[in-house]
Amino acid sequence: MRIFQLLVYKLLARAIDTVNRYFDVRRLHYIREVLEINIGTLVHQLNESSQTMAKRKAIYAFRPFEVCDVDYRSSSSSSSGGSTSLTSRLGTGRHFPKARSGHRIVCSDSSVYCFGGFNPNNSLARDGNHDQREDMYLFQELWKYDMIRKEWTLLLDSNNDLPAELASNAMLLCGETIMVFGGTGYPFGVNCSNRLHVCVPRRRPKDLLEVEVKGDPPPPQYGQAIVINDNYLYSIGGTNGFEYTLDIHRLHLPSKTWECVYECNQNIREDPSGRYRHELAHDDSKIYVIGGGTSDAVFILSNIPVYDIKANKWEYMVTKPDPLANSPGIPTARKCHSCVQIRTDQGLEVIVAGGYDGVNYYNDIWKLTLSTMQWKKMQKSQLPYPLFFHDAAVTSDGCMHIFGGIRYNNNTNVRTDTLYRMWTTIPRLSVIAWEALLHYIPSLPSRTKEELLEAGIPRQFVDRVHE
Repeated sequence: MRIFQLLVYKLLARAIDTVNRYFDVRRLHYIREVLEINIGTLVHQLNESSQTMAKRKAIYAFRPFEVCDVDYRSSSSSSSGGSTSLTSRLGTGRHFPKARSGHRIVCSDSSVYCFGGFNPNNSLARDGNHDQREDMYLFQELWKYDMIRKEWTLLLDSNNDLPAELASNAMLLCGETIMVFGGTGYPFGVNCSNRLHVCVPRRRPKDLLEVEVKGDPPPPQYGQAIVINDNYLYSIGGTNGFEYTLDIHRLHLPSKTWECVYECNQNIREDPSGRYRHELAHDDSKIYVIGGGTSDAVFILSNIPVYDIKANKWEYMVTKPDPLANSPGIPTARKCHSCVQIRTDQGLEVIVAGGYDGVNYYNDIWKLTLSTMQWKKMQKSQLPYPLFFHDAAVTSDGCMHIFGGIRYNNNTNVRTDTLYRMWTTIPRLSVIAWEALLHYIPSLPSRTKEELLEAGIPRQFVDRVHE
């Protein structure tokens, strides 16, 4: 029965793709996204059934560098009575985030946090509402995904005092504090933000609070990128929808004082071009700008702008191609990609996934070693579909999570609520053992902290269960 249902969903999805190519019906776009969710759920259920029939309990296998689809929907559907029908998907269930793009995610070693996002079909999903209010296209919410229990929880929504700028923010996790900066409302660029909001999810009550600052803040923009270095929060680049910058502002966190440390001027210096939806990497002395673009341009990854923090100047670093990859051995120019940074035996490495250049859509994954500026195409790693306007975050052990975005399939762009995970490196043996333990004892999270410690489980992993 499920196989027949899956076939019907796929045929219906193909038919809707064909109709949308010619008529672009908004209601059909929403139904198409709902179908995509149900197709994914059915595929998970069929795979699970076949695995159960083949073997009572599958043997755990560590799968490094492989992009895996996280099946959180089964956990959500079981907790809600097992309803996964198309009719239920058209309702207003809040068991997990809806399909979106332009959101941001960060993660700890046990949780993924997702803020904001955009979907022009969102208003159609609210109680059958046909209201065309543009603010309903945005998601005024903060979600938490529990990696161990495989469950989403809505932490904050429109009933809380959240900002109205919910797309293309900049976001990072500093210790236990989530920081959200900038962003735009809809229509994009009409209302932009230069405000910093913070939230500590472990505290109660949970709130996203605006930080009162002074000094010379950056202008209200979206698509900027932020990093923290030596007690300073750096904000680089962004756009107001018309002008693009790569100016550098920094916030001294102890005194909460903004200052502009570098204003680009291409008329008198060889400063890099302004851009948005770029990503940043950094070490102790430099900040690296990875890709990005404007409304009609994208920037190459063979020659990367690098900001020298101590010298307060821009320079350019030429990257080295992967000799084992197809020519040119360097990822093509792109924006709206994702980027995470990890520390390995080779030093700091940057993982770039997906993105697009305005015409072409990408599902490739590349690694850049900062100490050598050497690119390597991760041949075993590939997104199932080209993906852009998604986001990614990585644990301290090197497990990358990618959520949402716009997937390109059959000449159609569809927003997704899929969560992927990928080990970007080989972690410590204790981490692999912990993963295996969770696989064989799925009821482990229900045990008390004392029971887990008495069982000999190291405190660092017990704390992930009971954070």
